[in-house]
Amino acid sequence: MNAATKIAFPRARRERGTGCHDERGSALFVVLILALVMAGMLASVLSYLNSEAQLEKRSDVRLESTYAAEFAFEKAFTDLKAQIAQYNLPNIAQTTAVTNLTLAPSDQFGTAQGYTWKTFLTVPVEDGVVVDKHTGFNAVRGSYHYVSAIEFQRQTPGMTAPVQMSFQREWIYSIKPLFQYAIFYDSDMELFPGAKFVVGGRVHSNGTIYTNTAASITYSDYVTYVNGISKDYAPNDKHHKDVLTGPVTYAKGHPTASSREDPPGSMAKDTDDSNVNNDGARELIEIPDTHQNDPSASERLYNQAGLKVLVNTTGATASSASNVSVGSKSRVYMTEDGTIIPAGDPLATVLNTMISNPATKKTVTDYRENSAAVTVTEVNVAALTTAYEAGGLPATIPSTAKWPDDSSVPAALKNQDIPSDLRGKKLWNGVLYVANVTDSTTNPVAVKIINGTDLPDGSKPLSTKAGLTIVSENPAYIVGDYNTGGNSPAVNDGDKALDSKNYVAGYTVQPAAVIADAVTVLSRYWDSDDYNNKATLSSRKPTNTTINTALISGIVKTTTSAYSGGVENYIRLLEDWGGKRLTYYGSIINLYESQQATAPWAGSAYGVPTRNWYFDTQFSDPSKLPPGTPTVRSLQRGQWVQLQ
Repeated sequence: MNAATKIAFPRARRERGTGCHDERGSALFVVLILALVMAGMLASVLSYLNSEAQLEKRSDVRLESTYAAEFAFEKAFTDLKAQIAQYNLPNIAQTTAVTNLTLAPSDQFGTAQGYTWKTFLTVPVEDGVVVDKHTGFNAVRGSYHYVSAIEFQRQTPGMTAPVQMSFQREWIYSIKPLFQYAIFYDSDMELFPGAKFVVGGRVHSNGTIYTNTAASITYSDYVTYVNGISKDYAPNDKHHKDVLTGPVTYAKGHPTASSREDPPGSMAKDTDDSNVNNDGARELIEIPDTHQNDPSASERLYNQAGLKVLVNTTGATASSASNVSVGSKSRVYMTEDGTIIPAGDPLATVLNTMISNPATKKTVTDYRENSAAVTVTEVNVAALTTAYEAGGLPATIPSTAKWPDDSSVPAALKNQDIPSDLRGKKLWNGVLYVANVTDSTTNPVAVKIINGTDLPDGSKPLSTKAGLTIVSENPAYIVGDYNTGGNSPAVNDGDKALDSKNYVAGYTVQPAAVIADAVTVLSRYWDSDDYNNKATLSSRKPTNTTINTALISGIVKTTTSAYSGGVENYIRLLEDWGGKRLTYYGSIINLYESQQATAPWAGSAYGVPTRNWYFDTQFSDPSKLPPGTPTVRSLQRGQWVQLQ
């Protein structure tokens, strides 16, 4: 290699080394920039993802929190229903007593789950405005509104701020007079008439309606049910074997499903506890046990009755469930608030004319109840009406020391002393409660209603309540024409049943109801011809009879061994009615099973009458409903809204 030859590798290597360092620096700078950009982007993505996660978490928490709201609303619904059962139309003090912040469902949704309750409240509302209480009930305006407000916040671990939740829900409370139904059954209803049958008013069953016929049935008004409707017999009905093909016509469209209509006592029903005062709809007619809380107090007819009569027909002192002692073979009269009218008081003397003396035993041979000799307390309606017309049944006993010394009261009361504890007490309101407190399991007892053609007309200044409602926890017998105005009514023609046909000529009727464990109708021949002693059915021939009264009566339900008798046999009979006519204007209501008259229906105890049964269209007028008319109620869930 000569001197001219230069080795350039070292320099070239140095040049390359210097250039590579510069390039790497530039690349590193770019990478750093990119890293910073990526880090920023990643931070943004992470921040975005974190925000999205937070939002999703808050959304999940909100969704979960609606379950708490739904639970709280159901609690408010149950609590409001309990107050309705006790107070009928609860005011704001009564609703807030059971729905307030201290009673919010914090045990189920509490601080451990992140809940902090702010509001839990139910209030009555009218026209969108909170009110202290609703205006009074009437049969035209029978719908009332309540609103529950719920507010809480919830914060779970990892949340930066709590979720705020606020809801409101409406409750719709409807009330209807029971006697505005032609037929109402709280359980399954069966109607299988052997002859043409027309139902002229509304019909409802809280169970299933089983209805068919070999003739024809026409339902002229709306028919509703809770569980269903069938043309077959009830599943456990082994009595009927025939196949029915008669037409069943629904004039206002096919029956429709409906929400339950709760009769008195149903909302508070609880048969699992030890309280005997909340066992269902029969509480309507029972004497309350004063040793226990009474959730049905406002609906119980014993409490509502202006005049209460407790009878003891045995030879030993007996006590009622209400802790009233009734001496051997005696009567106890009480005012509306339960104040006892002394036995020797002049007012008791007046009342004695209308209630039979227990010292004189009276009976009815009930051929359905295995020919039992039933001890009866007679209610002489004619004597009651006479006492009313003479001023002996005032709405309020005078608050003075003496009764008036004039013609405004009966002679037995004129200028007589009034015991201090009776002064100013409420007495006559058209509801008469009568019961024999004797143990009915060993001594069958009942109320026998006699001479009932004329009822109080509400014309007296001291007592303007027209009509009469007789209530008993015992069975009741109605003897002869009832509430026809004193005239012997003509025999109705035609073969309609429970139709809206007008009254026959000569009727002067008052609002009336008979409410009992069971109701049996006897013709006036029962007493005059001594049918108590005629065991052969063919020897018990009735005469045409007309009854104008709403009825609430127990039934003996269909079993595999016996038919209930159905609506067609709801009114119990003990005579051979073949060829005779039983005319009935009223409303047929069944709320409970009979507890005292418990023998199953049997066609052998009577002969079938020609039934002219009509819905009493006067009951559609609120002013003509019987005194103390019970109501059916429904509490329905209305719309709800999330405010926050």
